[in-house]
Amino acid sequence: MHATTPKQKKERNLWPHAIVGAIIFIIVACGWTVKIALDNPVQFDQTYLAKYDQVDSSINELRANQQVFDGQFEAIFPLLKVEIDKPTQIPLQILRKVGALPVEEATVTLLITRPDTNAFNQEPHVSKGENGMFFFGPVVLDKPGRWQLLSKIQIDEFEGFVTHEVFASK
Repeated sequence: MHATTPKQKKERNLWPHAIVGAIIFIIVACGWTVKIALDNPVQFDQTYLAKYDQVDSSINELRANQQVFDGQFEAIFPLLKVEIDKPTQIPLQILRKVGALPVEEATVTLLITRPDTNAFNQEPHVSKGENGMFFFGPVVLDKPGRWQLLSKIQIDEFEGFVTHEVFASK
């Protein structure tokens, strides 16, 4: 008589399934990353009020100019809070560091923006005041939360950028 052997269990190899699954996962993750990148393009380098590629090509010059500007001038935004849906004047005072003398002649550009999007950007007009005070607006902020005041200041051959945050609430 024959001796019967127990039925041998057939082994399954799962490595090919894992490799195919990993490749599919990587392809889906790459597609998802591309979709997010296309939905959120680089629009504007907020700090320097210019397109990203322009800032990238001249960043060393911009930083050197900023360092010289910071050594000569001080720009002060005294405003900290803004009331939503209420017209507000935004003051900016520019002083020379030597003697704390007010700057009377300057070209100032202001951009009011949300930190996360350019959809609500505002560029108010400037009206010159006295003692180095420049007033922008009136502006109306319609969303609560943090807003940034980004300014580009040109005084003679000096150029600088100043960032300030305000909070809008009811």
